[in-house]
Amino acid sequence: EETPKATTAETPVQAIQKALVSPFAVNDISLRLNTLFGFDEKQGTYVRSLLHVKADDLKFTDEPNGVKKAVFDVLAVSFGDNGQPVDQISKTYTLRTNALGYEKIQRDGFVYHFTFPVKKPGAYQFRIAIRDSQANKVGSASQFIEVPNLKKNLFTISGIVHENFTVEQWKSF
Repeated sequence: EETPKATTAETPVQAIQKALVSPFAVNDISLRLNTLFGFDEKQGTYVRSLLHVKADDLKFTDEPNGVKKAVFDVLAVSFGDNGQPVDQISKTYTLRTNALGYEKIQRDGFVYHFTFPVKKPGAYQFRIAIRDSQANKVGSASQFIEVPNLKKNLFTISGIVHENFTVEQWKSF
């Protein structure tokens, strides 16, 4: 008679790291990533990433007064053209919303945005993974971007983003 092999469950850190380095997207939480190159006189060169999260893939729990809560971990890493990590963001977020907000994000999802400073021009891959702390589900996405050399004074465009926000709504982010 064969003895069953002992299995060890992945730790939360192992689960999110595995999703981040996988060559294939992990889709327990549906994500769409859009990376945009930018430049600011004070901040310098940067890449802003907009991550659309399908909120109904997250587990929300009930809190007092009709508030819904989701807790998720975010791990984002930029890799240079040599495949080595360049920069990293790691954070845990608690999303709380009222009934009206909950209905909206369940229908439309939400956008998580973050900025990576870029020290030199070149090719980069941006990878992000999200882990739902309450449901133990993971999602990942990645995108390549070429950061141009602005010292060459050539016309440069990063991408076009279309959102249905008023100026006041956009400033509130």
